[in-house]
Amino acid sequence: MKSLFIDLLADYIGHFGFLLMIALAVVNVAKKNRKNKNAVRTLVKNQNSNLNEPVSLHPEINPALCVGCGSCVNACPEGEILQLINHKSSLVSPTKCVGHGACEQSCPFGAIDLVFGTKTRGMEIPRISPDFETNIPGLYIAGELGGMGLIRNAVKQGRLAAYHAISKLKNVKRTTDVDIFIVGAGAAGFSATLAAKEHHCTYRVIDQNTFGGTIYNFPRQKVVTSHPLDLSLAGQVKFKSNIVQKEKLLEIFSQIVERNQLVISEKENFISLKKLGNDIFSIETSKGVYTAKKVILCMGVRGTPRRLGLANEDLPKVAYSLIDPSDYQNSAIAIVGGGNAGLEATQYLSKQSLKNKVHLIVRGGPEDAFSRANEQNQKLIRELEKKKQITIHYNSAVQTIEKDFILVKKFSHDLKLQNNFLFIFTGAEVPFKFLMSLGIIIDKSYGEKRKLSMAQY
Repeated sequence: MKSLFIDLLADYIGHFGFLLMIALAVVNVAKKNRKNKNAVRTLVKNQNSNLNEPVSLHPEINPALCVGCGSCVNACPEGEILQLINHKSSLVSPTKCVGHGACEQSCPFGAIDLVFGTKTRGMEIPRISPDFETNIPGLYIAGELGGMGLIRNAVKQGRLAAYHAISKLKNVKRTTDVDIFIVGAGAAGFSATLAAKEHHCTYRVIDQNTFGGTIYNFPRQKVVTSHPLDLSLAGQVKFKSNIVQKEKLLEIFSQIVERNQLVISEKENFISLKKLGNDIFSIETSKGVYTAKKVILCMGVRGTPRRLGLANEDLPKVAYSLIDPSDYQNSAIAIVGGGNAGLEATQYLSKQSLKNKVHLIVRGGPEDAFSRANEQNQKLIRELEKKKQITIHYNSAVQTIEKDFILVKKFSHDLKLQNNFLFIFTGAEVPFKFLMSLGIIIDKSYGEKRKLSMAQY
């Protein structure tokens, strides 16, 4: 009897386990179908809104190699840029991709290449070797100027470019003022300087503004990175929190500068460069002329903001960056630009404690005005609009700038706005003409894989 009971119980448990397995499988299939539908919906929405062209470095997926494991989807730090559609990875939100490169590293089947541009939309980038050397031997480009953003990418490129330059110094027999001349003291230039110091090379590093470069010009308390950074002399710099703000990162960088006694020349403009013979360079700056065996350009692309081209744009009230929002209170403020920089400035300046009246001016309509901003910024700006903490002027552009007001041309009519401060965030002029004047070749990439060691990104 006992044996029969045990057999019946075992049989019952077996049936129950089988049914549970079926139920779990059904739930799993339903979950995958729901995710697939959401991914298709996002992809179609972005295609219909003309948001299907990546703006920078991005993944290109080979469907013949992709097995739909989803490792790239899980690896993307931005979230929901890559999704599985019909068991294949797909770039559903191309304009939001910022080129982390984690997807390529995570794919166990080599199905992902990182590329610049697409077959229909080319992207101009300087010609650089796998060691970040331009077509001019001894002249290197590292960081944002080479087409890839992100602080950790810039840090890595600055270090690797410097290492390659240092390895070639022995080939130069002539005497120069310094071994390596570094233009730009942002993340890439700082990293390259540490590498030069580590190898006991003489160097000079200059920045047209202040140490920190683009990072310094970010608004206060802006989150700038979340990944550990590998720096020469300092090793791997890890952070206690995944949210690292501008002030904290600059504090860490400054401590490393002081500890290693780095010398950085601020407020020194790079004017021109020419090669003297086959192996040394003459560099002219606002403070003098120097000779160097190798030159690394780490200038970034934000040093020259794109202007509106209007009269009175040089008035003191016009600015192209926001560093300390608390400097602006009880004021009528207009912000131009629907990208991340414009939306973040709007959020900072519209805080109720500042008592500002904030107008955001964007060219697009309600559906596509913020297409190049991330989801979080879009959500926050919509909430501010609903709460009537800001006024958004869609399909609009500034037409006239005067001391106490601006004229805004809207789709249906013109509008006069009282104005104390005007912030313009319409991007930056990438210095390709200047680079070409130095002899650097600029290529236009139409989705070709960049010949760099991308796996390291």
